[in-house]
Amino acid sequence: MLSTFTPNEITVLKETYRLTFKTSASDLTTQVSLLLDEEKLHTYLTKVKSITKAANLGVAASLFVKRYSFAVLIALYSMTIMNKRIDFSVDNLSIQTLDESDTIWLPSIKFESLNLSPSLDFDRANWRNEILTEIFSNHIEILFSCLNKVSKLSKRIMWENLYTYIVWMYTNLLANKEYEDLHPIIIDDFDWITSVGKGNVFGEYIENPFLNFRGTKESINLLDGTPHKRITCCLSYLTESNRSFCKNCPIKRKRKQV
Repeated sequence: MLSTFTPNEITVLKETYRLTFKTSASDLTTQVSLLLDEEKLHTYLTKVKSITKAANLGVAASLFVKRYSFAVLIALYSMTIMNKRIDFSVDNLSIQTLDESDTIWLPSIKFESLNLSPSLDFDRANWRNEILTEIFSNHIEILFSCLNKVSKLSKRIMWENLYTYIVWMYTNLLANKEYEDLHPIIIDDFDWITSVGKGNVFGEYIENPFLNFRGTKESINLLDGTPHKRITCCLSYLTESNRSFCKNCPIKRKRKQV
C-alpha cells in the first residue's frame, strides 16, 4: 500500500531539509545516477570547485558530501517521524541548484517519485533495516567510493561529514516538544543508525562506520545539544566562502593545544 506526504510534512521537508519540486537548468543540477560515472563525476566536482573556489577536488568532494547529506536526512526523517519509506534508489534522486550566484552553494534535493510505503508495525525492525541498507549500502557507499576514486578524499571524512548532520537532525528532533511521544523511536533509530547497525548495512564494512565518531557514549548523551567534536577535518576552510576553521575542527583544537 502506497501513500504520500501530507502538506504539513512537505512543508517541513522543504523548509528544513531542502526538498524541492523544482527543476533547474543549472550546470550544477544533475541526476544522482550520472555521478556514478567517474568521468561525469569529475566534471561535476570541477564545477563545484569552480563555484565555491575550493582549493582542489578533494575539498569540493567534501563540500558535496555535506550538501548531499540532506538527501539522507529527508529519508531518515521520513522513516523516524513520519513512519514512511521513500524510494532512495539513485535513479530517483537529483541535485537541483536553484541559485548559481550563491558561492556557498546550497543545492536542493528532488525525488522523481514520492510514492511512499508505510511501516509494518509488527515488524518495524526489519523494515528499518531494509531502509538503512538501501540508503547506505546500496546508495551512499557506492557514491562515496566513486568520490574517493575521483577526488582521493578519504571515506572517513565523508562518513563523518554525514554523521555530523545525522547527529544534528536527531538532536533537534529530540528537543522538539512536538515529537515527545516519539522519543523512544527517535533514540532507538539514532542508536541503530550510529551504533547497533552491522557493517554490512553500510557496505563491505566489518563494523558500523559511524562507530569511529560516536565513541562509547549513550545516544541520549550524544543528543543533549553538545556539538560533536570532529575527529577529521571537513576542509571547508579551503573554500573562498569560509576561510576559517569550523568551531569543532580538530586542526583548530590541536593549534590551541600547542
